[in-house]
Amino acid sequence: MAYSTGLVKRQQNLGKKTAIRLYKTIHQRSPRQGMLPYDPFWIVRSSVHNCHVSIFLGLIHDFSQQQNQVPCTAEMLITAYDLYCRVVTTNPNPGKLEANASDAVLLDINRAWQLSGQLTAGVISLVQCVQCQARYVVVNNMPKPFQQCPICAVWADKSGRRRWMTVKPRKNTTKSGSLTPNQLNQLNQ
Repeated sequence: MAYSTGLVKRQQNLGKKTAIRLYKTIHQRSPRQGMLPYDPFWIVRSSVHNCHVSIFLGLIHDFSQQQNQVPCTAEMLITAYDLYCRVVTTNPNPGKLEANASDAVLLDINRAWQLSGQLTAGVISLVQCVQCQARYVVVNNMPKPFQQCPICAVWADKSGRRRWMTVKPRKNTTKSGSLTPNQLNQLNQ
C-alpha cells in the first residue's frame, strides 16, 4: 500500500524526515508530493463512490464500537482498509467505475484515512436507509437531495451509468417523449 508520509507521520508520531526516509526505504523511490485528498464532496459525485465509502466507514464504525475507541487507531485503519479491499475485489459484477480501477478498489488508503477523520470530526456521518436498511454515508452540510441511499435512490441510464434519483434524465428523442426513472424501471421489468 502506498501510504502518504503525512499519514504515517501523524499515526506513528514520527518526524517528517524519518517518515520520508522510511518511505524511500520501503518503496525505493521518493514519496509523491502534494496534499492529501481532502474532498468530502467526492462521496456524492457518484453512488458507487458512496457505496465504497459506506463499506469502509461502516467497518471503521463497527471496529470503534467494539473496541470503545472513538478516534481511529492505525491498527484499526489498516484492518478496516484490508477488509474493505477484500470485500470489493470479490464483487462478481463491478460497475463501470470499479472495472476501470485496479482490483475494483476506488478508495485508496490516503483518502480512507481522511474520510475516517471526517467521520470522527462530524463532517460526514453514517445513516440507515428506511427502505433497504443499508448504512450509507452522508455529508452533513449537504442539502437533503444529496443525502440519498446509494442503493435504492439510483437509476441506470442507457449506458449503464448509475445516477442519483435527483438527477433528471435527459430528454428522450423518441416519440414517447422523456421518461422518468420510475417509467424506465417499469419498462425494464
